[in-house]
Amino acid sequence: MTFTQYFPLGATDASWIEKIFSFIDKGGVFIYFIILCSIAAVTVMLFQAFLLGRSRVIPDSLVYSMNAYLSQGDEESTNRLNTSRKSAPSVLQRLCDVVLERHDRKDMEIQEAVQVSAREEIIKMQAGIPVLEVIIAIAPLLGLLGTATGLFTVFGGVGAGEEKYEEMAQGISEALITTVSGLAVAVPAVIAHGIFNRKIERYAARLEVVMSKFVGSYSVGRDKK
Repeated sequence: MTFTQYFPLGATDASWIEKIFSFIDKGGVFIYFIILCSIAAVTVMLFQAFLLGRSRVIPDSLVYSMNAYLSQGDEESTNRLNTSRKSAPSVLQRLCDVVLERHDRKDMEIQEAVQVSAREEIIKMQAGIPVLEVIIAIAPLLGLLGTATGLFTVFGGVGAGEEKYEEMAQGISEALITTVSGLAVAVPAVIAHGIFNRKIERYAARLEVVMSKFVGSYSVGRDKK
């Protein structure tokens, strides 16, 4: 049994599939590298979107528990904070742990430890950004290489007579297809790169505000004990 026997394709589906394969076939050798770039770009975008989910960075439940702990400081709010920390693994939770694990250290040491951990967490949040930057750089260049090879074919057939017309048409197709494909991969990658960077900047600013309040109030409350 073949795939089409299990899932029979209509005439319209078969026509679209044929057009896609024909498009790829006319793109020359560089179109396959561009396709690999597109697969890598989609994979990185999905991974980065998952990595930057709000619940994985600054869960609202933990922020609420931290604010309650800072304003009340009683046993109930402390228990609620501990429960939130254990039930919501996130960047904020790990930074909060840095503070609580160093309760016997000086305030300056705690602040430095939080800053170091925050820088490390931001680097982790940027895990997929360098890959996107590489794709943004090489996808148009691959398209340009395909354009150049296609133009070589076109100019090679100039003045050679009618027998070269089909080869020249193939060269024009290769040049146009690789150019369009390279840009089609690079443009969404550029947009995603900007969105992810902006999101990381917002998270970094929010983490700085939340942790600054937490460290300051925690230090004051500890000194009063």
